[in-house]
Amino acid sequence: MKKLLIAICMLAVSCTGSHTSKQADSPKATLTLLDSIFLTEGFDTTAAYTDPVCLQYKGKPLLTIGENVKKLDTTFSYRYDPNGKYDRHFPTITDCLSLDDYYSVTLSTGSISGALYFSADKQGRVFRLHGQWIIDAELVDTSGMEIMNFLTTKYFHCLPPDFKGRKNFELTHKNYTEKFKLYPSPENSSISGWRLDYSVVLTKKEGL
Repeated sequence: MKKLLIAICMLAVSCTGSHTSKQADSPKATLTLLDSIFLTEGFDTTAAYTDPVCLQYKGKPLLTIGENVKKLDTTFSYRYDPNGKYDRHFPTITDCLSLDDYYSVTLSTGSISGALYFSADKQGRVFRLHGQWIIDAELVDTSGMEIMNFLTTKYFHCLPPDFKGRKNFELTHKNYTEKFKLYPSPENSSISGWRLDYSVVLTKKEGL
């Protein structure tokens, strides 16, 4: 009986060791740096981002998510952003900054100054877009009307007529959402007035 128990124990240890060895030898799926970034941002390389963004440039949408930067309007100016979100991962990811004159205007009683930030992979596919406009004016009377006219007719045709009052708006597309937020400039800002934040938030796959 004692010998039988010893034999059973030895067999159990042998089976466990063999099972562990097989698990250790089995290949594991590993994510590349680019895969991890795409996963974080929600960019799906197999998805069809057919809807162009609402943001306009000279009368037409600036870009479509996933589109190559080479397809951007040739007059649209931008440069490499060394302080971008993924600057440590260059050249796998290239962060870009645009201070194109089109996104800045002089108002009758102030000004609007815009900056765009976007990121693209080595293939040139744009997967991230964010913008901010500093509005050095007040949203009252004729000044407010002038500001909203520029925002809704020059830059964002999709903004609703009551955006001035709502100050927050989301436009949902098949694979992403455009978010808008209008708010007073921070108290510690050197420029009084308002700010408009614009961002494209990609729809992540369920379970990720």
